[in-house]
Amino acid sequence: METAIRFVDSPVRTERLVLTQPYDVPSEEVRHFFIENKAFHAPWEPLRAPSFYEQESIRRMLVRQGEENRGERALTLYLMLPGEQQVIGSISLTNIIYGPFLSCFLGYRMARSETSRGYMTEALRALIDIAFGRYGLHRIEANIMPANHASVRLVENLGFINEGYSSRYLCIAGVWEGHCHHVLLNDEPIRT
Repeated sequence: METAIRFVDSPVRTERLVLTQPYDVPSEEVRHFFIENKAFHAPWEPLRAPSFYEQESIRRMLVRQGEENRGERALTLYLMLPGEQQVIGSISLTNIIYGPFLSCFLGYRMARSETSRGYMTEALRALIDIAFGRYGLHRIEANIMPANHASVRLVENLGFINEGYSSRYLCIAGVWEGHCHHVLLNDEPIRT
């Protein structure tokens, strides 16, 4: 019996975006995105060493993400506008686990200059369709600090349900922060 290939190996197009594979996005554009949005993302991200922002570190991260995508252990995509090279965000499904768990974690970040335009909602709808339709996953979990009101609204508008709170869950900006577990379930029959 042949195993179906789930791997998404090309750009994903939405109404207004191109969701680009890590190996197809220019590393200098990803570096620029992280540097330009460093202060904006700082309250919600782990502390990063200065070396994280070096071109070679970004290139290695993109190679690793591409390998994880190909191995169906994760799916990271970079948001770009059609016909442009500038990275305006990223989305990811990480720690994809198959078998009886069929679960993953959701991550996303947006450029400050592109917030409140509905781009992230559009990108995440496409990612959810891939997670449930192509990868056959049952559960997507987004862990969000309660003070991150924009992220909470975003996932709630996509149908995620808050399943609870874990104190000191992730080290964010150098502090162990509690997070709420927002979950979206796929109750379609499991494909074998």
